[in-house]
Amino acid sequence: MYFAMDEIGFENMEEIMKISNESGKWRFIYDAARTYGFDGIHITPSLYKNFGVDYRNVPEYFRDFKLTLHLGGIHSVTSEKEYETLDEELETGFEIAAEYGMHDISIHPPYLIRLTQAEKDLSYEFFHKLVSKWVKTAVTSGISLSLETHVYGKAFLFGGYGEFANFVNNYPDLSVLIDISHNYYDPPYSEDEIIDFAGRNNIKGLHISDALRDKEYQESLHLAIGDGIIDFPRLLKGFEKFLDLYGVLEIKANNAGIQKSLNYLKGLCNGHHHI
Repeated sequence: MYFAMDEIGFENMEEIMKISNESGKWRFIYDAARTYGFDGIHITPSLYKNFGVDYRNVPEYFRDFKLTLHLGGIHSVTSEKEYETLDEELETGFEIAAEYGMHDISIHPPYLIRLTQAEKDLSYEFFHKLVSKWVKTAVTSGISLSLETHVYGKAFLFGGYGEFANFVNNYPDLSVLIDISHNYYDPPYSEDEIIDFAGRNNIKGLHISDALRDKEYQESLHLAIGDGIIDFPRLLKGFEKFLDLYGVLEIKANNAGIQKSLNYLKGLCNGHHHI
């Protein structure tokens, strides 16, 4: 497994916002990843927009890292117009991924808050159509398409691992990105259940952060490793059999929290367990 940067740390976020030009911001992101010791960068358009950079302008020198593209949230897809918007986003994503040597593109299941049952049914149909089209491109391009395991049925299209697996099983070439802290928190699943689910699917990557279960949503997810209660030695041991796996530190923390988390995870992979 290699580890990739997502968030850059609270202090780094303050510093990047002081930089006035996009080229300088790109260099700052690159240097942050190098300083932390990441081997990859997980490029997320919505996050990079917050940084003040356009993900379509990735500098050539970013090829020094292993790159993945996380298109992320799909808020709804209940009409032809919404379908066409998502279709265009994936088309752009595959073009960028091919240009910069990215090896995986990941997306969320549709987000379904405040939709009627009829709209949810439409969303399911449109999402099938979307995945059916782009998983073929994934095969021919050599760039995997991964669906993230957001399986909280009150908010997302799939209610639990069972419904998620039923969808994924329609597409043998569709890959899976497991979000560890989300799945630990909602519905929730144990470490062993996450490992068992992974063993029955084509896993390409992990969104890694710690989590709690006894606090509100915003306080319980995307924590630095050690600030929650997930058993990471057990989890990483369960993922050892997956080749070419990438682990994205999707952690909202200060710079020290991100560095601590990366060092600990690398230590686990090298047989050290101290945090």
